[in-house]
Amino acid sequence: MKNKILVRDIALIGILTAILFVQEQALTFLPNIQLTVFLIVVYSKSLKLSHTMIIIFIHVILDNLLMGSFNLVYLPFMMIGWMMIPLLLNSLFKKVNDSFPLGLLGILFSFLYSWIMLIPQAFITEVDLAAYWIADIPFEILLALSSFLTILWLYQPSIKVLQYLKS
Repeated sequence: MKNKILVRDIALIGILTAILFVQEQALTFLPNIQLTVFLIVVYSKSLKLSHTMIIIFIHVILDNLLMGSFNLVYLPFMMIGWMMIPLLLNSLFKKVNDSFPLGLLGILFSFLYSWIMLIPQAFITEVDLAAYWIADIPFEILLALSSFLTILWLYQPSIKVLQYLKS
């Protein structure tokens, strides 16, 4: 009975996927300011790993379809970059549940995601990897800062809301 996915789970996955996707699209006018790391951390800490992975899979596919970057060079790196968050939070960092340490992990996840995405970007744009990384540093810092602050300020209230919705 534990392995079955319920209609309630499907509805919750759909709603949370929509929130993840819409917030990222709504904030595209701001360079690397987004709630994606924060939301994936919240989902990873409050949902089953399989449900979070489904949300990320759908999000990455939709994001790539909408942004026109749906190719075999870019897609796998984006999938790996986002999926590492729930994988690490459900294994290595399973016992970390407080806002501040999770915020610090948000910084780590932001940099790891950015560094993973350097590889296909440098390949596609045919720019030297080191030069691309140096040019990307301010954007990595913005992503890390926005991830840290949103996790620090919004993690606890969001977990409470999501736990309420799950019950």
